[in-house]
Amino acid sequence: MINIALCDDSLKSIENISKVMESTIINLDIPAKITIVTSDQNKIHEEIKNRNIDVLFLDINFKNTGTNGIDFAKKLREFNKDFYLIFLTAHFEYSMLSFKCKTFDYILKPTSKQKIESILERIKEEFTSNNSTLFIKITKDISIKANDILFIERSLNKSLVHTKNTVYETNLSLNNIYDNLPDDFYRNHRSYIVNKNAIEQIDKRNKIICFNSSKSCPIGKLYL
Repeated sequence: MINIALCDDSLKSIENISKVMESTIINLDIPAKITIVTSDQNKIHEEIKNRNIDVLFLDINFKNTGTNGIDFAKKLREFNKDFYLIFLTAHFEYSMLSFKCKTFDYILKPTSKQKIESILERIKEEFTSNNSTLFIKITKDISIKANDILFIERSLNKSLVHTKNTVYETNLSLNNIYDNLPDDFYRNHRSYIVNKNAIEQIDKRNKIICFNSSKSCPIGKLYL
């Protein structure tokens, strides 16, 4: 799921934009959700730091409620260079400054539904065409970023998709899931698939793979 946040000194302004985005997400079948709508830069700082936000729509001209958007974005980029940044501004001249911060795009306020649709369509293409942000659809309603998956196991007649904080259940077989995964995944057991980028340690003696979230899974003898 693509997690989207909006931050503006005018809550009314971004609440209106948020409503347009929500309807666009549904109409275009984008695997995304709006997780934060706020005027509090501290909230955004923490969520970006913890990598809980994939796309940030950020106002440039904060009035008495925080630092200006350009300076704030520069601080965020110091510890997270991966999130997509779209600036919101009512002043065209500010938009030219925005590209100093690895900016995906900018929106002039008041904005149009067409502009929002265009940006969200591009974001969808970015996430679905890039292996590092490839989404794997595991149920009708749930898609997960491939690089969020630690490992997948087969349990009875279900497959369990393990991420750092959640375990998702699906009726898909391991083979069906494996066929849609990028090259970073491999079979390490007849009942398991692992994301090699998430591996912290391989304990050959005890035949287990450890991940950076204190989770682990076995290695099949034939796969050692």
